Amino acid sequence: MNKDLNNEKELLGYIRSGDSDSFKLLYKKMFPVVLNYIKQNGGSEEQARDIFQDAMVVFYRKLQDDTFELTCKIQTFLYSVSRNLWLNELKSRIVIAPQEEIKDSSEEDIEVEDNDVRGRVAILNASLQNLGEPCATILKYYYVENLSMQEISKRMSYTNAENAKNQKYKCLVRLKKLFFKNASDLISLEN
Repeated sequence: MNKDLNNEKELLGYIRSGDSDSFKLLYKKMFPVVLNYIKQNGGSEEQARDIFQDAMVVFYRKLQDDTFELTCKIQTFLYSVSRNLWLNELKSRIVIAPQEEIKDSSEEDIEVEDNDVRGRVAILNASLQNLGEPCATILKYYYVENLSMQEISKRMSYTNAENAKNQKYKCLVRLKKLFFKNASDLISLEN
């Protein structure tokens, strides 16, 4: 049977029934997109495969729930789940140093090798040092002091936890850009 990725409703039916050809079609269509995203964000092909497989499992389980209603394209859903899984993976790897250590960090301390955790922490410290306020404080509250978004919104005088959460997301995006810029600048200096 010839299945078309463009007919979302038909494809959802095939996937719900566990049709392996439909999964193969989705994999063929979506994995390169997820692979590209993960490679651009510090991951490997093997990690991308693991993340995408986990995303497919999440998608399949959601479809088995009769109350679940897909409100976007299948590709959008899979990309979003994959992206969130990867961000969670990255978040679990990042060690944010206390504020005192950030002040003591200098560019001379930074050595970049793929397996050198100290080099990555030094780059992270330098990135945090350049992050500025209110981002440094928000990330410290969230990751070091483990405060809830509600508590952060109170301390930072945001109108609600959702605004604090949005600001934290923007800060993480900014930190990520600084981190990769600092890492690539260092690599350029070494070459």
